[in-house]
Amino acid sequence: MTSMSTLDWALIAAFMALSLLIGAVLTRRAGSSTDEFFLSGRNMPWWLAGSSMVATAFAADTPLYITSLIRTKGIYENWQWWCFLMNGLLSVFFFARLWRRSGVVTDVELTEMRYSGPEAAVLRGFKAIYFTVFINTIIKAQVVLAMAKIMAVFFGVGKWEAIVVSSSVTIAYTLMSGYWGVILTDFFQLILAMLGAVILAVVAVSQAGGLAGLPNRITDMYPGSSYTNFFPPVDGGLFGPAALTFISYMGVIWWARYSSDGNGVVVQRMASCKDERHAVIGTLFFNVLNYAIRSWPWILTGLASLILYPVVAGEDPDMVYPTMVVEMLPSGLKGLMVVSFFAAFMSTISVHLNLSSAYFVNDFYRRFIKKDATDRHYINASRAAALVFSVITGFVAYEATSIIGIFKFLLAFGSGTGMVYIIRWYWWRINAWSEISAMAASTIVSCTLYLHPAFKGMPYYEMLFAIISISTVVWVAVTFMTKPTEEAKLIEFYRKAAPGGPGWRHVERKITDPHMRGKSIAGDVVHFVLGATMIYGLTIGIGKLLLGHTAEGIFYTTAAVVSTVLLFTGLTRRGWHKVYE
Repeated sequence: MTSMSTLDWALIAAFMALSLLIGAVLTRRAGSSTDEFFLSGRNMPWWLAGSSMVATAFAADTPLYITSLIRTKGIYENWQWWCFLMNGLLSVFFFARLWRRSGVVTDVELTEMRYSGPEAAVLRGFKAIYFTVFINTIIKAQVVLAMAKIMAVFFGVGKWEAIVVSSSVTIAYTLMSGYWGVILTDFFQLILAMLGAVILAVVAVSQAGGLAGLPNRITDMYPGSSYTNFFPPVDGGLFGPAALTFISYMGVIWWARYSSDGNGVVVQRMASCKDERHAVIGTLFFNVLNYAIRSWPWILTGLASLILYPVVAGEDPDMVYPTMVVEMLPSGLKGLMVVSFFAAFMSTISVHLNLSSAYFVNDFYRRFIKKDATDRHYINASRAAALVFSVITGFVAYEATSIIGIFKFLLAFGSGTGMVYIIRWYWWRINAWSEISAMAASTIVSCTLYLHPAFKGMPYYEMLFAIISISTVVWVAVTFMTKPTEEAKLIEFYRKAAPGGPGWRHVERKITDPHMRGKSIAGDVVHFVLGATMIYGLTIGIGKLLLGHTAEGIFYTTAAVVSTVLLFTGLTRRGWHKVYE
């Protein structure tokens, strides 16, 4: 247990009190309707929605996770999550306007807008439970586990005590204030969390000898290592494990995952925006901050840790980051770092609590159990559901041990369904059975590969390819063996969302409105490529410049600047107000 001064405790107490105050102030507004409780009345500005997306992606486990990546492999292992920029840009240029236009409360609600028949209703109910009980529980457990490890270092408390204490305030203000409380606390929690990350990075790098020569000091200390590589080593050839894992991240996993067209958190924020334009700009703002800006304080801290805390066999790399806080920061700053950890933790947990209860109430309870109750009844049901899901999460977090292990399992568990979620927007032939079969195949194959002793030791990239390949074969076969969605439902959906693309020509011929025909997505493809070049160029360019690789840094940042100019010139020429109509 570390010694905490009166100032440290005062900072922590003030933060907790402010969070509860926000919850109390917004209780009345949140309880006025389910639209307010889950979507803030669909009146969210782009900057607040985008900030909330970043805050949610920045959890208490994030700095521990990234430090672990650096200490086990190196900078290049961050492609494990950097690859999801591609997924994020799909949301920006293809799906943000469609989600906002569809008028959904959750992404699961789209199921019965897009498909027909009893199978569509069954799929909606199943997905509500699937995302609530499985996916969101795994995500929350990963974050709670990280906070438990942090509190063990700071306060010396046991795992159960840490889980209960860390979660209590978050649960309280989330239940009181609903989505408005989540969004507003996300904003100031993001500022606190980033401030803490930057402070520790500055102190750690300074104690490690400064930025100048940091890569050389690491190379001298760990000869033959790849800790400072931005891309995986190819000493094993293009078919070596590191290269193949990188290929699986960049070539497959970002589009094969269950969140390929926008995960529930991002969809909820897009759906809550004032209009389609705010949804698009907010999602773009999120991706720039999430990848190009927030990566580097943690990566620099992780690199400094290699010098300050030499890697030893059998260590728990998750514990190094909080240990650095305890041993390197003075009174006051130590309390601020604890607050930043709580801020990151609470922003993520509150979002997923609200989203889980939205799935359960909007897509299961109200749809199948009690259809005509009052808004107050559904809000109370949401609060009760959130409490139950919190208890389930606590038990899962208690049994978990590795943050990276949970993250990689989640990647595998959700693989194999992503392509269905993308194509359902752009090809009329996808039906409810396509999704059902993809989810079933992905779940069965991933659990078999992870749990059956015959596959113990199977390389991760092989596991991903197997899950995705088998699931894809299954859902494509099922699609052609089952009846398509009813034509009336397809026409209704297309009139509402108007996604465009050649996959809808069959349906467009049935629509008399000429403005609904021949809509092209070619411009979206160009914007996607420019956006990826812009943000990846900025991400790598900043890192190269920080680590003293000036020529390479200038090259990548120049590519980012040129892409930015081309992207915004193209958007402006078409007219921002027209691009996403």
